[in-house]
Amino acid sequence: MEMGLFQDSIIDVMNLRNYKWQLFTQKKDTIIFKLDAKVENLSLVHQNDKAQIKELNITIKKQNKRLKRSKLERWFFSGGLLVLTGIIIAK
Repeated sequence: MEMGLFQDSIIDVMNLRNYKWQLFTQKKDTIIFKLDAKVENLSLVHQNDKAQIKELNITIKKQNKRLKRSKLERWFFSGGLLVLTGIIIAK
């Protein structure tokens, strides 16, 4: 009889350990799933940030070209105005 109770208590302990192990495994799998989703999300955010930085760099280059072109145009306009003024004064 004592042997039967001892075996029953061992079975109960093993069943409890098995249940706790299953809960632990479920929690671990849930955590891994959530972390994988976060990694994927952060990867997409990183790619988006790279694309935005690339577009901003292109915009900056275009603006720099416009500034250089406008400065050159102002120099030509000023030079032409100076030449025209010189011609008008010479007459």
